[in-house]
Amino acid sequence: MRHPEAKPKDLYAHIDSSDAFNVLRTATMVFLISISWFLVSNPALAADKQKPSPGAEWETHFTQGITYGQQGDWDKAIEKFKKAESLKPGRQEICTDLSLAYAEKKDFPNALSYARKAVKADPSKASGFLALGLAQEGSANAPEAIKAYREGAALEPNNTDIQLTLGNLYGRQGSFEESVKAYENVIRIDPMNLFSHSNLGYIYEEKGQLDKAMPHFEKAVRIDSSDAVAWYDLGSATSKQGEPAKAIEYFEKSFRLDPKFYKACLSLALAYEDTGQLEKASEYYVKAMSLTNDQNVKDAILRLVNRPSEKN
Repeated sequence: MRHPEAKPKDLYAHIDSSDAFNVLRTATMVFLISISWFLVSNPALAADKQKPSPGAEWETHFTQGITYGQQGDWDKAIEKFKKAESLKPGRQEICTDLSLAYAEKKDFPNALSYARKAVKADPSKASGFLALGLAQEGSANAPEAIKAYREGAALEPNNTDIQLTLGNLYGRQGSFEESVKAYENVIRIDPMNLFSHSNLGYIYEEKGQLDKAMPHFEKAVRIDSSDAVAWYDLGSATSKQGEPAKAIEYFEKSFRLDPKFYKACLSLALAYEDTGQLEKASEYYVKAMSLTNDQNVKDAILRLVNRPSEKN
């Protein structure tokens, strides 16, 4: 959920600065959502193993496209979806998934074109508006993306995927009040939604409201104790509360779960240094440098390690 940015002012700022609102943002995730909607409305296909009825050749190509999409082979997925489209022009599900497949390839003009076709084919289905929002986001048109997501949410007020995607976009735009509302809507519908708790915690942490952030981070690790980022988030907030020893426990859990998660590794180094355990700190600084190719991060680590005033 949080990803590093370039040119940090200092190392602490660097590892805490982030694009925190990426959950369910990618076409792959939305693509899987659309699949679930399609299968719900087509129980014969949901049962799998069951061949489409004679004369429904478009369904064969469509389901093959879904399979390729699940495998990440977007070129073959598009080929199959377009074959299905040639047999069943204007079908909403086909246009939706063509849009999502093109979005995954970052071909946003085609993604936008097919999303509009999907909405025109059946404006009562939220999946088309979700695809349209994603295509608008990829086209750097945030206002139109928000409009599309809101229209989808109006069609399905209890659809947590749309609310979460809307909250993510508001967050990336810096509209934190709107983002909070969207995440709170998700939690109202699904109290165990990991991503909404994590991102709400992040917003409150960034605003310096650790008393509000901590319950969400604590809830996130209870929801999924195998989520490395959830433990990292909890460690980050705990560290800011002035409890580096306790933060070490959380960062260690994060790093054990994901040994390639350099931010957890780097945070461990910082926390060990804060507690005076310089040998351990040095060990994790070296590990952190081996885990990233970002020269800005490496330079920041070297600046921190070479600070004589803090080494003595």
